[in-house]
Amino acid sequence: MKRILILLGVLAVLALSAAVAAVAMPGAPVTRHKDGTVTIDTRTLKAADGCFGPTPLLIHLDVKQQVSRIEALPNDETPQYFRLVADKLLHAWDGVPARKVKEVKVDAVSGATYSSKGVISNVQAGIDYYLETLAK
Repeated sequence: MKRILILLGVLAVLALSAAVAAVAMPGAPVTRHKDGTVTIDTRTLKAADGCFGPTPLLIHLDVKQQVSRIEALPNDETPQYFRLVADKLLHAWDGVPARKVKEVKVDAVSGATYSSKGVISNVQAGIDYYLETLAK
């Protein structure tokens, strides 16, 4: 009986640590969906930080490999300034083919320069990773 309780305790600890690791660490940067769309998660990619740290994004590509949407993930930027960045920048690449994203000239938001540069850098890093590894 004692062995069974010890075994159950060990299994519970292993299951809990696996669950914590799954939440704390994102999976592969690129997910291809059954419908042909792609999601790029920039949390594990090297990109410039915003003012107070990373500004990770989810970049969504449609079946034609065009940016359909960009979402900001949780970050430590000042909310009122990051909202300005999100409102202006996250739609700047809508409809742009992945191969042309770097050609889009996007200006930083006045008063939120570092946050803007972090977002721009994350978009470029995500698209670069996608094009270099999976789009071929």
